[in-house]
Amino acid sequence: MRRAGYLHLYGLNLVFDRVGKGPPVLLVAEEASRWPEALPEGYAFYLLDLPGYGRTEGPRMAPEELAHFVAGFAVMMNLGAPWVLLRGLGLALGPHLEALGLRALPAEGVEVAEVLSSKLSHGSIDPGGNL
Repeated sequence: MRRAGYLHLYGLNLVFDRVGKGPPVLLVAEEASRWPEALPEGYAFYLLDLPGYGRTEGPRMAPEELAHFVAGFAVMMNLGAPWVLLRGLGLALGPHLEALGLRALPAEGVEVAEVLSSKLSHGSIDPGGNL
């Protein structure tokens, strides 16, 4: 079940959904609704509505600025350095997120479970909880 929440960050209420329990994974697109598929168990997914999209008010921003919101969210929620899966507008944030120390993966046109499964099979994600 998706649980909605918000975090006051840089003067805006950033709206997000949380699903599951386990190591954190951020799902970033324009808004949480871009991730309609069932999400695999064993992870805590955070689905963000970026500023200016979905339920988060505020002006639309450049990818560099949006990346700071995503990184700030990870810090304020005490998520460490989670994997960030990207779709839509989120794809433009990838290089900026990596420059800020987050690990970003494209997930356009594929299911979240497929991306995570691929990373598990290549040893990039420790199933014991360390992404």
